[in-house]
Amino acid sequence: MDTIKDIRLFAASLMTLLGIIYLALTAFPSYLAYLEIEVVLVALVGLVYVAIGIGLFVGKRRFNYLAVVVLLIWASMGIIHYIAVKPDLIEFPFIAIEIVIILCCCYLPLHKKSS
Repeated sequence: MDTIKDIRLFAASLMTLLGIIYLALTAFPSYLAYLEIEVVLVALVGLVYVAIGIGLFVGKRRFNYLAVVVLLIWASMGIIHYIAVKPDLIEFPFIAIEIVIILCCCYLPLHKKSS
């Protein structure tokens, strides 16, 4: 098996799953209001995650970089939100998954074989 392909598919699966979870969370606006997060922002991030996840499935290199940038921004916003605004343990699994995806997407360009 090709390790690079497995890591890419793993990152793409996690990214798409996380995007779908964010989109599903928009069905519970009262819960998002409790977390003090806007529904529109979560929906936008969910759509972006699904789009980047599909791009990772295709295997385009630019989606690796795009995933790292978008995930770093959203994960850092989550950490800042946790520290400054509303400490809630529900954010930790999301941030942990985003860090795993970031590590996978950083690994891919460094060890990419020419196709």
